[in-house]
Amino acid sequence: MFIKFDDLDMLEFFENEPIFISEKNEAVFMYSAKGENLFSVILTIDTYARKVDISINYSDNIIFSGEFDNVAGIRKSEDVLFIEIEDKRRLVLKKSSGFSLVIENN
Repeated sequence: MFIKFDDLDMLEFFENEPIFISEKNEAVFMYSAKGENLFSVILTIDTYARKVDISINYSDNIIFSGEFDNVAGIRKSEDVLFIEIEDKRRLVLKKSSGFSLVIENN
């Protein structure tokens, strides 16, 4: 298994190409974006390990950092990324006027 996501959706959300940060035969990508008011976000996707790391920063300070396993897929709607986790949790990464993350338990 691997994380399912649309490359074009990721490009639209982050507005830049990912950085490929893995060894041969791996698929690890790092996406980053800067928002308004000195906020930034870094999303690292380990496709085959089905893991994502999210870091939300303000200026040079990390205000949130988390690692999430068993990720099934990522989809985009408007300025929001939905990261689906197999244990029925969902991460909602919002882009509007800075970045925010909501962890939902379904």
